[in-house]
This record gives sequence, C-alpha cells and structure tokens, in this order.
Amino acid sequence: MQKPNWNWLKLIAVGRFLTSAAFFMYVGSLSVLIDTWSLSATEAGIIQTFCVIGFAISLFLASFLCDYLNPSKILFFSVVINCLSSFLFYIFAENFYSALFLNFFIGCGQGGIYGPTIVLVSEKFTEKNKGLAMGSMLGGQAFGYAVSLSLSYILTTLVSYKFSFLTCSLLTFIGAISMYVAFKNDLEKKYSPSKKKFKINTKPETKFLITGYTAHAVELFGLWTWLPIFLTLVILDKILISSIVLGIIIGFSIHVSGVISSLISGYFSDKIGRKTILVSFSLVSALLSFAMGWIVDFNWLVIIFIALAYSFFAIGDSGVLTAALTESTPKEFVGRTVGYRSILGIGLGSVTPGFFGFILDITNNHEPVSNSTNWVYAFSFLGCAGLLATLCALQLKKK
Repeated sequence: MQKPNWNWLKLIAVGRFLTSAAFFMYVGSLSVLIDTWSLSATEAGIIQTFCVIGFAISLFLASFLCDYLNPSKILFFSVVINCLSSFLFYIFAENFYSALFLNFFIGCGQGGIYGPTIVLVSEKFTEKNKGLAMGSMLGGQAFGYAVSLSLSYILTTLVSYKFSFLTCSLLTFIGAISMYVAFKNDLEKKYSPSKKKFKINTKPETKFLITGYTAHAVELFGLWTWLPIFLTLVILDKILISSIVLGIIIGFSIHVSGVISSLISGYFSDKIGRKTILVSFSLVSALLSFAMGWIVDFNWLVIIFIALAYSFFAIGDSGVLTAALTESTPKEFVGRTVGYRSILGIGLGSVTPGFFGFILDITNNHEPVSNSTNWVYAFSFLGCAGLLATLCALQLKKK
C-alpha cells in the first residue's frame, strides 16, 4: 500500500501559502485604488476578472500537459512566472490598463501552480487520505489568500499600495523555495503518456462534479473579490477601527476560515463520504449568499460572524470536489479532466467579479460604491450559483 508522504505535503502547503500571496494584493488595495485610479465598480471588477481568466487558461494548459509531461517541471515553470509577474505588477501597475494586463499574468502563474499540485497530490495519496491531503494543500492556498488580502489592505492603508505590492511579491519568491525543495527530486522523473482516447463524458458522476465545480467557482470568485469591499464599507460605517485590526478581521473572515474549512471538510469527507459534505456545504453557502445583501443594518459583530460562516461553507467543498473528481477519473486522464473542469469552471467564474460589479452599477444608478450601496441583487446572483452546485451534488452516488 502507498504510504502517505506528509513531509512532502507540508512543503507543498507552505509553498502554496507563500506563492498565493500575490493573488489578492490588488483586491486588498482596492478600497484605495478605486479612488486613486478613478475606477468604476465595473472596471474594478474587470481587473480581477482578467486575473481569473489568466488563472483559468493556465490551469487548463498546465493540467492538460500533466498527462504528457512531468508535473514537477510544469510546476517549476509556473512558480517562476508567478514570481516575475507579481514583481512586475509592483513596478508597472499604475492605472486600469496596466493593472488589467499584469494581473492577467499573475493569474497565469497562480493557475499554473494549482493544476500540477492537484495532480501531484492525487498521485502521492490514496483514497483513504486524499480528502485530507487535498484539503491541506488547498488550506495552505487559502491561508496565502488571507495573508495576501489582509497584508495588502494593512500596508496600503498605513504605507502605500506600492509597498503592499512589493511585500506580497517578495513572499512569492520565498514560497518558490519551499516548492522547489518539495519537488526537486521529481524533476527528472519520466512519464509515459497513455495512448487511450480521452473521453470526458464516460461517467455521469464526472459531469455532475464538473458542473457543480463550475457553479462553485462562480460563487467563490464573486465572494473573494467583493466581500472585502462590502465588509470594509459596512464595518467602517458602524465603528471606529484601526486599519490593522480591520485588515486582520477581513482576512480572517474570508480566507483563514477557509483554511479551517478545507481541513475539516476534507477530513470528514474521508470519513462520512464526499456527497454528504458537498450537499451540506453548497446548500448553506447558497443560503448565506442570498442573505448577505440584507444584513447591512445588523450589528457589526453579527455581520463578521455571518461573513465567517459564509467563507467557511463557500470554500469548504473545493478540496472535496477535487478529490471526488480525481477518484472518478482514470489515473492517465486526471490532468486533462482537471484542465477541462478548469476551463469551464474557472473560465465562467472569471466573469463573476466584473458581472458582480456590473450588477452593482445598474442597480445603484451607477453611483460609486459606498456605505449606502444596495448589495442584494449582486449577492443573490451568487446564491443562484450556489443552488446549482447543491443540485449537482444531490445527483452524486453516496460514497
């Protein structure tokens, strides 16, 4: 029986934590950049949409190639792109168009890391431990998102957005070292691609998992981009609070809760089954999406608690969806299946930040985003995606 390599997983999780630091440095600075760069809500969302588009394209290509080439080599190449693009964003991003262009390449680096790490985890862990292993890797990623969001918000507020970009980009270089230590011994490993014809529709289970992931991605990318702005405006309208404390609150509410969620959902999906976790998490997440726009007048502590729960359930099924997909797919097709899922799921999810901003614009008479903004319709759009994910999870076989 294959023995789980937990030491390898620790290095990968730390690497995912640090290399993810660039992904939300723009979003964390957005409350300042909207005024500094004179961005409308639609433009602000489109910049992050281009990041997610880059993420989707590179995730598809990197995952697809993992069935033919050494995943560790693809991972090495992607880590380099991630480091360079984040540093170039710090140097050159100064308006809508430059940020749009450079954020696309940050997304490319992030997606190119994500795909091969999924393939490598699926190779090194059996079904008995795969849920926890995938949750641990994605937990490291979620923690990196938390640091990226909180750190960039705090440093932008206290120093400047340029300094926050520099700090986050430097963290990606440290993460690259941890990644390299993990996969350096596998760089020369030879892979023999399967000559079997690739078919994505051989199993109904696979189609439901891909459709459910697509709906999950639409909800999640909207939440990740706009919930920080929502919390910033709502909380600052209710209490006087330092930027450091607010940054920590927002980061914990949105992403650190996701770290805990990924570990818990992964562990229990190994014990009580993937379907049970996917149905419960996606349903609660959908209900909370519908609720978010109505809570602006609640006490600020209640709002934070709801945001914690929202993030916990929205991110919690990511690792479980991925583990279930790799289990329902023949080993020689895992990379291509993940790539196909990614171009659909994250491709459509990439539209969400811009479309969410568009809904805000048209339902608020194109007024600037403020503490009086009506959020109900935009968050309800995310709730519809969550309900679709729930319906897909209900179609899965009990495992």
